[in-house]
Amino acid sequence: MQSMVLTVIGKDKVGLINQISAIVEDCGGNWLKSSFCHLAGQFAGFVEVQLSAENCEKLVLTCSELENLQITLAPSVYSGDSLSDINLEKSISLTVTGNDRTGIVSQITSTLKRFNVNIQEMQTQCVSAPNWGSLIFTANILISCKSDIDATDLKNAIELLADDLMVEIELGET
Repeated sequence: MQSMVLTVIGKDKVGLINQISAIVEDCGGNWLKSSFCHLAGQFAGFVEVQLSAENCEKLVLTCSELENLQITLAPSVYSGDSLSDINLEKSISLTVTGNDRTGIVSQITSTLKRFNVNIQEMQTQCVSAPNWGSLIFTANILISCKSDIDATDLKNAIELLADDLMVEIELGET
C-alpha cells in the first residue's frame, strides 16, 4: 500500500465528494485525510488516500470520467527539504485582521518566510465592514516552526506591515 495525494479541481455540484469517495473505495483505497473548499462556483480539494500501486491508474482513470474536473494523483513523499529534515517542532496559529488592500497576502507570507516558518494551512477571506464601506481582510494561518522562535517578534513584524493590522497568536506543540 502506498500513500497518495489526489487533487480535484472543477465545477462544483451536489454529491461530488460522495462520488469521489465511492471511486476511492471501489479502487480499494483508504481515505486518510482531506481538505475541500468552494470558491466562486469552483470546487477544489485534496485527499490523501492509501492504495495499492496497481490501483493508482484505475483511480485516476475513474475519477477523470467525472464531468468538468481536473484530477491528479501524486505520491505523498517528502524529499530533501521535508519538515522532519528541518526539525519543525512547534505550531502557531495566527489570525491576522485588517483593512483589505492589494498585496496584503504577499506581505504577510514574505514576513513569515523571513522567520523561516512553514505554512501548514491558510484560509483568507474579505468581508464587507458594516458602516465603513470597505472590505476587512482576515487570514487564519497555521504554521510550523522551530521551538526557539519568538512568537512576539513574529506578531510585531506582521503588525508593522500596516497601522491597521491586528494579530492574534495561539501557541501549540506539534
